[in-house]
Amino acid sequence: MGAWLPEALTFARAPIWQASDPLRAPEGGAGQRDDRREDETWASARRRVTGVLSSADQAQWEEDGWCVVRDLLSPETIAAAQAVLPGLVPTAEEFADNENSARNEPFRIDSHRVMPRFPFEDGALNDIVVHDRIIDLAEQLLGISDLRLYQAMLSAKYGEGALSDEQLLHVDFGNHTLVVPRHEPGYQQLEMFVYLSDVTAETAATRVVSRRLTSDIPVERTYLSQTAYADLYAAEVPAVGPAGSILAYRPDVYHRGVRMTAPGSARFMVHVSYKPAATDWLGSHGLPSAGEDMSWYRFVSGASERQLTVLGFPPPGNPYWTAETLAGVAARYPMLDLSPWQGAAAGHLGSDA
Repeated sequence: MGAWLPEALTFARAPIWQASDPLRAPEGGAGQRDDRREDETWASARRRVTGVLSSADQAQWEEDGWCVVRDLLSPETIAAAQAVLPGLVPTAEEFADNENSARNEPFRIDSHRVMPRFPFEDGALNDIVVHDRIIDLAEQLLGISDLRLYQAMLSAKYGEGALSDEQLLHVDFGNHTLVVPRHEPGYQQLEMFVYLSDVTAETAATRVVSRRLTSDIPVERTYLSQTAYADLYAAEVPAVGPAGSILAYRPDVYHRGVRMTAPGSARFMVHVSYKPAATDWLGSHGLPSAGEDMSWYRFVSGASERQLTVLGFPPPGNPYWTAETLAGVAARYPMLDLSPWQGAAAGHLGSDA
């Protein structure tokens, strides 16, 4: 997600260079983080983690760097999330009627000012962020199964909203990583928008440009001028889809937000981003800062082992788990069933006795 920038601050077109081949197979060497991960190719990774995407969506992801996935989450899951939205942001009707001008005002200035973050007070939104099908999708797109959630938040946009909703084409990695993207399994992160309303060209569908058209742009050029890159603005397409659809894209895909043109309308979606474990250079939101919130404790009380693991909870069998830490975590989270962690630790704790 990029901020609005005046066109004067963007880069003009210049001679093109390619820093590296993003699809080149990983190389070995003394600096490897994990030999098994480094030796993986795209093909072997895709064989390990499959089954969520259609062949057409998979092909678009590989070729264009983005796709819109439909029918992944049940209508009941989406309806439950929709039902809690009025408690967090204005409805389309409330905004259009200006029933509460103070509540509406931030969305008239900058819609990014009000973006509630995970863990949400309402479990229905948390259920989407760490839904098994969402994690399945992330695993397939990234080609690995050891993932971590690094960002999750809700956004709302309205007809006659902020002028800054109209963005320049940009890539997101500038504020998602300290370095530049690398696309082999184990290095690439993933961003997803889960639509909680029908998203059309008129209701601010994100405009996206295929990676096939942008591979010659220098890696440091994160925002594109409308004049120097008019051909790419002409080639952008709206990522439309009904409520429940999921826009998935790579952080080096050029895209932009736009203003709503449908009067009296609103667009709601949950932003969900995943990355491989052990990639400290990738990230956005620090989850431990929410560790004292009651919303976090309520989430943990019903979370599964898999859900906690993608949030950074040490997985069962991790050396972190000792008799002392198991007892301490049980005291901190008395509502959490620790049997998976206790079972995995039983062997080595017994041998240490």
